[in-house]
Amino acid sequence: MDDPKPGPATAGDRAALPAAFRLDGQVALVTGSSQGIGAATARVLAQAGAHVVISSRKAEACESVVAALRDEGLKAEARACHVGRLADIEAMEAHLQAAHGGLDILVNNAVLSPWRSIADTDPGLFAKTVEVNLQGHWFLSTAAVRLMKPRGGGSIVNISSVAAMHPQTMLALYGTLKSALTGMSRSFALEHGPDGIRANTVLPGLIQTSLADAFDAETQARIEGRTPLGRLGLPEEIGNAVLYLSSPAGAFVTGASLVVDGGLSLSLF
Repeated sequence: MDDPKPGPATAGDRAALPAAFRLDGQVALVTGSSQGIGAATARVLAQAGAHVVISSRKAEACESVVAALRDEGLKAEARACHVGRLADIEAMEAHLQAAHGGLDILVNNAVLSPWRSIADTDPGLFAKTVEVNLQGHWFLSTAAVRLMKPRGGGSIVNISSVAAMHPQTMLALYGTLKSALTGMSRSFALEHGPDGIRANTVLPGLIQTSLADAFDAETQARIEGRTPLGRLGLPEEIGNAVLYLSSPAGAFVTGASLVVDGGLSLSLF
């Protein structure tokens, strides 16, 4: 019988994390965290000791995730925020300052994933996607910098995609804006390193989320076949990468791009 493939760390594993991976006393905001990678990442950070702010456009969806986390004895709160709206970002900044005196970790995960050809990408869709996938990340990050500086620093993690390196038909706009996040992370890392603020990018491969459901079963099977580890990723495995980059274990890592794709990008060259 083949040996079982190793999976991600479990909640029990994280409960006994060494100090270098603990986030006790820290406040973490994860956007787009009512489902998928965002919700899984928030859970990983909470299991490491952080107080997590669950955020997405719909308050009810956020409250549902918070209820589940609190049932596990974890620290979480819900805060609706449409990152494509500057007024919502300003309100989030004000809330974090008033309620927590600042912020320690920002995970920019909220995303629109329009399934369109280049020719069918009209100006309205283009503008709407830019507002969420780039403008929102930029201005929420600048707000985070203001909240982190008085605390002596912090961590910003931008969730990109291997589509930033390897374009995918029907996801041209998505891939284009994901590639911009690498430059954004590096720029923030350079300019705000002296403030103790680190900025990094995580590039997931195909993960078991609603985005993966856009591919039919045959396409998913083909991707699994081309992935050296032979499977799709799990959302919590992206959370584990974010934990490393946000914790003291990653204290000397900034401006980096961490590919978490089971080796898929190795087979695409």
